Amino acid sequence: MNNSLKICVAIAIVLPLAACEETSSPSGAGASAEAVAANNCVSRVNSTVGVSGSSVNDVTRLEDGFSLLMQVPGAEDFWVCETNPSGTVTSVFYMGEG
Repeated sequence: MNNSLKICVAIAIVLPLAACEETSSPSGAGASAEAVAANNCVSRVNSTVGVSGSSVNDVTRLEDGFSLLMQVPGAEDFWVCETNPSGTVTSVFYMGEG
């Protein structure tokens, strides 16, 4: 493969990635707080609903903590778990009816 072709291939791979916006938190304290929030929310939702196997579908960083969209086995809709900035659960609620 000649050098011009190698450069074109490298640009084709790197350029789309440069346009991506990072949506997860960077490594460090924020990332560990997000992991703590996820672990705490899975435990709290599992105990609240009386199931095991709940999982985090999405995490949103808020000014005052995190909001996690949770997938719960057997639930027709999502559960939401909110935490403070350190990852301690402050509320859990169901998005659907009932």
